[in-house]
Amino acid sequence: MRLTIAVLTLLCACLQNAFSQNSPPTAPGTENARTSKDDSETIRVLENDWLKAERTTDPALLERIMAQDFVGIGSNGLTPGKTQLFKGWQPHAGQAPPYNVETSDMRIFVLGDTAVAAYTKTYTAKQTGNVAHEDVTDVFTKDHGIWNLRFSRATRH
Repeated sequence: MRLTIAVLTLLCACLQNAFSQNSPPTAPGTENARTSKDDSETIRVLENDWLKAERTTDPALLERIMAQDFVGIGSNGLTPGKTQLFKGWQPHAGQAPPYNVETSDMRIFVLGDTAVAAYTKTYTAKQTGNVAHEDVTDVFTKDHGIWNLRFSRATRH
């Protein structure tokens, strides 16, 4: 009986090895690496578009990037939601704000249909040259293959 079990185990191992040689080996955890990398790049593009929207007061970019139920928290508490931001930006569409804005040290983390971008944002007043920094954390979710900004938190330092 033991000999039969040993032979069957050896036969199963040989068959499994023979069939697995037809497909390329996959390292553990790499099956989603390409998707994660593609998603990270998508989030980076959305963050760049979000910054461009701020630099140019572009409501169309704002509309495309933000989720309908967007929530923002700034240094002074809750910021306006998507509808209020959109209404506030429309009259100023295409006008540059009175400051320059840049980002640095961006890190993006993707886990399934949720992504987090964390970075520093630097504002420089055009007239006075005064500088302010914010630590920003943005949370994106993917719904039906489309990423949208759902939550943004900014803290001045």
